[in-house]
Amino acid sequence: MVNPSTTASLSPKAPVCVFCASSLGTSPIYAAAAISLGRSLALSSTPLIYGGGSKGLMGLVASSALENGGQVHGIIPKAFLVATNGEKGEGASSQEEEIGKGKTVNLEGHKSKVTVVGGMHERKTLMSKLSTGGFITLPGGFGTFEEVMEMTTWSQLGIHATPKPIVVLSVGGFFAPLKEQCERAVKAGFIAEKNLSFLKFVDGPDDADWGALAMQALDEWVWDAEAGYRGLDWETS
Repeated sequence: MVNPSTTASLSPKAPVCVFCASSLGTSPIYAAAAISLGRSLALSSTPLIYGGGSKGLMGLVASSALENGGQVHGIIPKAFLVATNGEKGEGASSQEEEIGKGKTVNLEGHKSKVTVVGGMHERKTLMSKLSTGGFITLPGGFGTFEEVMEMTTWSQLGIHATPKPIVVLSVGGFFAPLKEQCERAVKAGFIAEKNLSFLKFVDGPDDADWGALAMQALDEWVWDAEAGYRGLDWETS
């Protein structure tokens, strides 16, 4: 375990949101990548914004960040919090009260700041608002696909006033089909080629230091200034 004091001299960076699975998947390379990412976020003094769960890749990223002295802020829908505390929600109300006061809570063994929201869309909206440093995606299922695609769409439509980095870690080639699908959509005339610049796919060997690759990709991310739509008034519409 890294001594948390090793991060004390670094100035905090803009928070970054990680989208990933609440399960571990079938290969240990996914778990290793999640642990590597959490560690790199912490050691670079980059606060982690994530979905608030304590299981699967989601839990590993958070616990790794915490173990290395990082800051973690989970955003969790009320329905998931109630489910965590039993079918009848036993203990959920008192925990929500503590969370509402802005206190750090212990959610299934994870000590981190947790914000409870009403639903999934509210969750994504808050995650996006807090994640001024961008987004990193690890392997996951339908929810992960939807999250990374929606954030990309928000950059394209100018809902993000300034596009934010979106880094996709293709651990074990997991996201190769998604990258190919995006490129196919360009050839078919459904995506402007310049809009591919919103996404940065990162490949590497199975034993890569995925955390280091992710941080490098964030630093190197550049979007095409002509990409997307600008001038839409999302505040009043």
